[in-house]
Amino acid sequence: MFYFTIFAAIALFATVSNGLPTKSKMNEPERCCISSLFSAQISTSSGVKLPDGTTFSSYGYYNFSYDANRGLVGMKGVSFSVPKQEKSNLRIIENMKSGQIYTFDEDSKQCYKSINPIKSYSCIPDSAIYLHSFAYGYGDKQIIADTWLIQIDNAVNYATVSRDGLCVPLTGNNFVSEPGK
Repeated sequence: MFYFTIFAAIALFATVSNGLPTKSKMNEPERCCISSLFSAQISTSSGVKLPDGTTFSSYGYYNFSYDANRGLVGMKGVSFSVPKQEKSNLRIIENMKSGQIYTFDEDSKQCYKSINPIKSYSCIPDSAIYLHSFAYGYGDKQIIADTWLIQIDNAVNYATVSRDGLCVPLTGNNFVSEPGK
C-alpha cells in the first residue's frame, strides 16, 4: 500500500556519492558527507496520489538506523493515516543499493515489497544548489544548518544538514511527481 512514501520522506541520503565531500563554490558552506553509521529518532509525513486517483497521506515516527557499510536502512515505529488516524506499527528495511524496501505491518502481519523511487546519496553532491543557512537552538546552544536543493532524476529534495563537521541530517523534504517512472 505504497508504504515506500513513508520512507521517501526520510530517504535523505545513502550511497550514490563516493563518500568524499566536494568543493564549495564561493560564498557557500562546505558540502559534507554523513557518517556511515548512525541512529536517530525521526518523524515523517507523506502524501501520494494512487493509480486509482485516490490520495493517501500519513504521519509517522520511527527509530531509524543507517548502516552504509552494509547498505541497509532500518526503521521501527508507528504510522497514522490522515485524516482517519488509523494506526499501523511498522518495521521497514531498505537495501540502499537496489532501493528495495520491505515493510512489515506488525498489526496485520502483512509484508509489502516496494522500490524507493528516490535515488539515495551520502554526500551533498556537486550539482546541489545551496539555498540558505539558519540556526537551531538559542544563545550559545545553537547548531548552524545549511539547506540544499538536490535534484536527481524525477525527484526534488530539500536537505538540511548540520555545519558542525558531522553533517547530521536535520530535515529532508522529498517530492516525486511521477513515482512509477
